[in-house]
Amino acid sequence: MELRKLRRRILPHWTDVWPEVVARSRTVPTLHLGSGLKPLAGATTVDLNACTNPSVVWDLNKTPWPFPDTSFDQVVALSIIEHLDDFLDVMGEIHRICRPDAQVSILVPHFSSSAAYVDPTHKLRLSARSCDYFIAGTGIEKEYEFYVPYRFKMERRFVELSPGLRLVPGALWLASHRTAFWENYLCYVLRGGGIFWQLRAVK
Repeated sequence: MELRKLRRRILPHWTDVWPEVVARSRTVPTLHLGSGLKPLAGATTVDLNACTNPSVVWDLNKTPWPFPDTSFDQVVALSIIEHLDDFLDVMGEIHRICRPDAQVSILVPHFSSSAAYVDPTHKLRLSARSCDYFIAGTGIEKEYEFYVPYRFKMERRFVELSPGLRLVPGALWLASHRTAFWENYLCYVLRGGGIFWQLRAVK
């Protein structure tokens, strides 16, 4: 147990908080976007592929989505947003259907990861700082606050490195705490893996 706590402190990973997301889906109205073959129990599921038996068959590029405003206390989007056309449009729809203070969990590949390019259906290449445009108080938001009218609060952000690189001393700390420097100068050496954002809807 102590080793696990030490690992979480030194090498934190988004899967450490995933059990909380799963448990929450059973107790609050949850929307699982791009649910595929692993839907969250208790969630309303959305997928383009009817063969996955989602609650709603829908192309998420088509907005507005078929849900009323302020419908959900949790939205989960794992490995789906990179397949869509417009990041800001998607985040606007997520914000619209969220209730105040709803939790949003998102997983995407980092733009320096080979996974971002291997899959030919990937359309978006995202930075760990891509959410900063609508996170109040960030330097990017202060400069480009006119991009979108909605805002989220950043609750957690995990920057993952490619397999093996997270064991390089200091590499994960650098990517997580000096993210702009890492992305500008080092991310194609210490290559990224995934980005996990956990946000709160500000309304």
